[in-house]
Amino acid sequence: MTVDRIGERLRRYRRAAKKTLNQVASESGLTASFLSQAERNLTGVSISSLASIARSLGVPLNELFDQPQQAQPDTHQGERVRYAIEGQPLGYERLSSTFPGNQLNAVKMNMPVGYQSELISHEGAEFAYVLSGNIVYTIDGRNYPLGPGDSVHFDAGKPHCLRNAGEETAEVLTVTTMPLFGEHPGT
Repeated sequence: MTVDRIGERLRRYRRAAKKTLNQVASESGLTASFLSQAERNLTGVSISSLASIARSLGVPLNELFDQPQQAQPDTHQGERVRYAIEGQPLGYERLSSTFPGNQLNAVKMNMPVGYQSELISHEGAEFAYVLSGNIVYTIDGRNYPLGPGDSVHFDAGKPHCLRNAGEETAEVLTVTTMPLFGEHPGT
């Protein structure tokens, strides 16, 4: 059995939805050129971008990549499963659970030196708190340098991206209203 790479899955689901790259770009807040590169496995894709793409395609996010389940409301240091998205240098730890009516989704990200995310916009709000390292959030064209103990909270409908601006891996706690863990489209 051959395992599809993430790009092949993105292309297969886009074609099954009978959508063009431009349609998915418009609906997901990403660019067609970025989506084209992602489908050809030429660039990594962040979890928030995958969630936007999944919503545009009407498929559950877990169809695009596997994430650990979190049925219990509590998580403990050293017991969480670390995971990554194929082709993406970010490491994630899921901090929140899924339950009916949930509106907040939290992850701890480990960002390697030199990492820069794609530019994205999506519905809802986003909050980030830097645990270690130095990052820069660019929101609506303005840079916000952040170090340990600093935070940013913004309307995620504004185009935004982030990058590790330091000399060490950065750890960032991110909380968003975007459904990152829903097992069904739109949840």
